[in-house]
Amino acid sequence: MPKPKSFLRVFTESGPLVALAVAIALLVGIAGPASAQFFGFPGFGGPPQRQAPRNNGGGWFGGDFFAPFQHAPQQQQQQQQAPRQDFSRAPPPAKRDTAPERNVLVLGDAMADWLAYGLEDTYSEQPDMGVIRKHKTVSGLIKYQPKGEPSDWAAAARSILATEKPDAIVVILGLNDRVSIREPVVEKDDKKTEKKDDKNTHAKDTKPSDGTAKPDDKPVDTELSPEDAADAPQAATPERSARSANGVYEFRDERWVELYNKKIDELIGVLKSKGVPVLWVGLPAIRGQKGTSDMLFLDALYREGAAKAGITYVDVWDGFVDEAGRFMQKGPDFEGQTRQLRTSDGVFFTKAGARKLAHYVEREVTRLLARSTPVALPTEPATPDANAAPGQPARPLAGPIVPLVASSVGTDQLLGGPGSRPAAVDPLTARTLVKGEPLAPPAGRADDFAWPRREIGREQAKGETPV
Repeated sequence: MPKPKSFLRVFTESGPLVALAVAIALLVGIAGPASAQFFGFPGFGGPPQRQAPRNNGGGWFGGDFFAPFQHAPQQQQQQQQAPRQDFSRAPPPAKRDTAPERNVLVLGDAMADWLAYGLEDTYSEQPDMGVIRKHKTVSGLIKYQPKGEPSDWAAAARSILATEKPDAIVVILGLNDRVSIREPVVEKDDKKTEKKDDKNTHAKDTKPSDGTAKPDDKPVDTELSPEDAADAPQAATPERSARSANGVYEFRDERWVELYNKKIDELIGVLKSKGVPVLWVGLPAIRGQKGTSDMLFLDALYREGAAKAGITYVDVWDGFVDEAGRFMQKGPDFEGQTRQLRTSDGVFFTKAGARKLAHYVEREVTRLLARSTPVALPTEPATPDANAAPGQPARPLAGPIVPLVASSVGTDQLLGGPGSRPAAVDPLTARTLVKGEPLAPPAGRADDFAWPRREIGREQAKGETPV
């Protein structure tokens, strides 16, 4: 009878040992891909596995084992890192078949680009009106461009007006002027004069003084009492001491306002030299409480400068704010339809917003150009009618221009005062227009109620009264 094999001897034989080795190899081969699939761990000795994109909770198996428990900020990061769209540039102007008879020149920054775009859409059905865009997107009265010439808008406007022949000039800018302004400080001449004064003072002090003092002389080192010092006038300090040491003034400073007003006046003076109507358009509200406040501050300076120079100021503020005076993204367009007026950045315009902005300017341009148009006067009243029948008096083509209500008062007399008499008035005109009496109807008309009936074409004799 064979002896039973022990447990250790069974596993030490060649057959079971080979089977065990094969089983372990299969287990390791299966565990590697499984761990890489579910847990992201690479297999033993294998290259690192690429992680599949997460499916935002795409199930327990297949996509990501822990997907239901993990957040997916990858999509949010992609949205945040998306490039911002540039709304500062308006669409380019369309080509026109015919050359316009009149042109409106638009100067300024990116706001002027959008205003010109709206004016082009406004005048699209008026072939006699054209728009000339002369803008620089990132510019302002303080600095036209970072380097080079021209350095300011006044110099740039001179070169533009030398080549263009506009019938009206429109300006809108200031969006980039909310920065500090630098004033050139010239101290060389002042230092020389101060040195000369110090030398003269030192020479006077070194002169021998007489022992007797004059009665009008006062001791130099005498100290005043506190009451006298309070009543004494303050010494006038130099203007340079109240200014910034480096000549830089922040936005809204008192000196900043003075320097900025000078730039406004300088630009208006250059534009008025062309001899055509000049319009300064105020800035609209932009998103944000601080931005809206800055636009109001700048508009006040533009309005004051335009009034002082005698040019037209176009106020567009109410068109882009709500009833509470806050920034309005959507609102009524120039036709009253509610539309998107401003772009998503809260600064620039959509097509409807640009058209509404241009609506304010177009009204003023039309009014100013109509005023400057020469009026065609009537012909001379003595001009005879060439088609007049022979033997009959010739009628003039147009009568003289006479006032409806005239008075014989001189230029140095008061209207309605003593000695003034009204001009002679036609009695028929006074009876019909002043008293309201009707005109005598002609014979045979439906409203002729005279009795007995008059014959048509036969005038009633004077003094003849019907029975």
